[in-house]
Amino acid sequence: MMRALALLTIGIGLAGPALAQQAQGDGSSALVDDIAACRSVADTTARLACYDKAAAALQSARDRRELIVVSKETVKQTRRRLFGIALPQIKLFGDGVDEGEAVQSITAKVTSARRTDYARWSIKLDDGSTWTTLEDFRLRGPRSGDTLVIKRAAMGSFLGSLNGARSVRMMRVE
Repeated sequence: MMRALALLTIGIGLAGPALAQQAQGDGSSALVDDIAACRSVADTTARLACYDKAAAALQSARDRRELIVVSKETVKQTRRRLFGIALPQIKLFGDGVDEGEAVQSITAKVTSARRTDYARWSIKLDDGSTWTTLEDFRLRGPRSGDTLVIKRAAMGSFLGSLNGARSVRMMRVE
């Protein structure tokens, strides 16, 4: 749980300046637009001067951490790592999540599991996350090396299937 809160705090801290800049209307897209505008400058010397000025502004914003550039693959990996954690509705990863890009399920190996009470299990996965069952597995509990598939379900809930068996309700705790 502490790791999830730390990730959230870091994410909000990094997004804060960018969100503030967007709210002012002169966000990072203006910096990219300035570079794109240089393409239309006909004079070669003036175009080079335009590119130099726009590139310097972009680099300066990056150095002040007002602009953070990440690859689409990094965004996908981060979304997968944060799967199951309830985050506030902020534009940390762009203008919104395309339903085709949203993580709908994960498949991971169980690294350890322990019974927390009569019907619940605490399960650590190889991706570093920890999940708890909200109901018991009918046959046997999870063991190290088992495969767990966790899928999004209705109303923000999650279902986990251990080695292809029947699904049980689950909740991410760390």
